[in-house]
Amino acid sequence: MPNLKNPMAPQELLVAGAALKMGIFDALRDKATSLEELASNLSMDHRALWTVMEALISLGYVNRNGETLKVTMEANDLFFNEDSENYLGNSLIHTFNVIKAWTHLPEILKSGQPYKYERDQQDIKGFMSAMKKTAKEIAQQLVTISLDGLPEKARVLDLGGGPLNYARPFAAAGAEVTVQDIPEVCAIMEPTLLPEENIKFVPGDFTEEVFSGQFNLIFLGNICHIYGEEENLLLFKRVHDSLQEGGRITILDFVRGVSPRAELFGVNMLANTKTGGTWTLDQYTDWLKAAGFSQVKMHDIDGRQILTATRGA
Repeated sequence: MPNLKNPMAPQELLVAGAALKMGIFDALRDKATSLEELASNLSMDHRALWTVMEALISLGYVNRNGETLKVTMEANDLFFNEDSENYLGNSLIHTFNVIKAWTHLPEILKSGQPYKYERDQQDIKGFMSAMKKTAKEIAQQLVTISLDGLPEKARVLDLGGGPLNYARPFAAAGAEVTVQDIPEVCAIMEPTLLPEENIKFVPGDFTEEVFSGQFNLIFLGNICHIYGEEENLLLFKRVHDSLQEGGRITILDFVRGVSPRAELFGVNMLANTKTGGTWTLDQYTDWLKAAGFSQVKMHDIDGRQILTATRGA
């Protein structure tokens, strides 16, 4: 399994990530299948699939029994068993895509432009799975901090919250939650809502318009690092206008100069966004005050920072 102390770890991660992205593990999860059937079912080149499959067998991801192939128990825990301590799920697809972008850093250093690629459904699932994995560690603390002092059934707008990693804990705490995300994500996630969950989806690009609703709280989770000063200031102004007087904005991100991960994560934003990066507390404070907010506070939880500020009159 992936081990960064192993000099072959990057190659292992890439071959396993490619197999997951292309549906190989899904195809071998429940049914033992021959190489020929797998190549036909997934419309893959026989030689290429054989070469990758031999590597996956040698690494312990796939078992071969005669002519048939099936995922190992270890691989099943890694990709499909959410109760396993080794579970990664589709988040490995996101890691695969991040590494792919970083390999273009030599060109990016000259052009200043991010690596370009079109995201497909697997990429979207991989991104959402990665966000879910990281959210588990801090969701409850974030909800407690965000809702402190607000009405019992606070009206919450979760921008870009389609994966529901924070929307669900907010709703479980008694909030009435609206999630604004792009239509593609809403289409994937809205059917997963349970009847008793007090969550609704509003399809829409928050970089063009923030849903208006006089909310008590608007949450921006892992959003601000995607954008630069101009975009974040405009977004904060739109958030300000959609909050009730005395309402709160909560921002979750890596704050440069505070989080030990912020500087390296800034490279990821260089490789994947046009203007994104990681920002200092002073920058956030200046942008929030310019947008009409006051009482800027920061909480540090496990290397992640939670910023809150209050809407004035």
